[in-house]
Amino acid sequence: MHNARTLTTDRLTLRPLALDDAPALFAVFRDAETMRYWHELPHRNVGATRTMIQDMLRPTDNCWWAICLAADAPAIGFVGYLGATALPGMGYILRADCWRQGYATEAVQAAVDYGFRQLTFDRIELWIHEQNRASQALAHKLGFAYRGQFMQKFNHAAAAHATLVYGLLAAEWSPELAEVNDTKPAPHVSFYAAEPVLPVQDVAATVEFYRTRLGFQVGFLYGDPPTHASVTRGEWSARAVRIQFTQTASKAVDNPAGQIYIFVGAEIDTLYAQYGEQAVSVIKEIASQPWAMREFTIADNNGHQLRFGTPV
Repeated sequence: MHNARTLTTDRLTLRPLALDDAPALFAVFRDAETMRYWHELPHRNVGATRTMIQDMLRPTDNCWWAICLAADAPAIGFVGYLGATALPGMGYILRADCWRQGYATEAVQAAVDYGFRQLTFDRIELWIHEQNRASQALAHKLGFAYRGQFMQKFNHAAAAHATLVYGLLAAEWSPELAEVNDTKPAPHVSFYAAEPVLPVQDVAATVEFYRTRLGFQVGFLYGDPPTHASVTRGEWSARAVRIQFTQTASKAVDNPAGQIYIFVGAEIDTLYAQYGEQAVSVIKEIASQPWAMREFTIADNNGHQLRFGTPV
């Protein structure tokens, strides 16, 4: 576990979260309004809250604080960092009668500063439900920027929702944090996206198949006749599916290997019906899977398999 020391702000004390906070936090987690955007249903008893805290404290790289109005006061919420995540992810919750008083902003601000200065994070992420306007406003207020979104389905929810990803870099929080470790930082390299490049026998024919049968748009065509191309489908340039094709010898595409998994929205049944109308080759019919995804698989005119899915 990260060494979380007690923090103080103008009005709050943040002390390391403990199992003994379960009774106080049960008052938070039993409230349906507070839990409206949470990933689980309101707790029915204090035992459920205690189990949740145990799970939170289990990862070795977690760091959680109880939010208190005074050093000896009971917890009114918590804030901190999830363990076992690829990037430092922050979470927080606050009792409903303490909303709209700036307590959440004050607590998150202190935790962010600690994460950058003491835990030496180079970035911090917040995942926020698309309808949670208050948390989005808090993120903007503290300098977090919208970085993208993905579809997510909570087990108790009837439908999937968009989860917005907000991110903040250490240098955006405070320029001097580039030297917080007293070591030379590694050269920065930005990663944006990955695009599969599929070998095909006829680039022009493949682009036409994706355009007329699968509803993609032509990104680019290179050569005359074309030997390399790109197709895209999505509402905006920054959030779209892109596939490239390259001309190659026929033996290279006799036995295409693997699949491309394409995440789509809740309209997946409409897409499946559209492809049926276009007589696209269906490898696996649409069905809801045990891993909480609704999926179907098709093959393009070269035999490459495209697997479409959405959370359910």
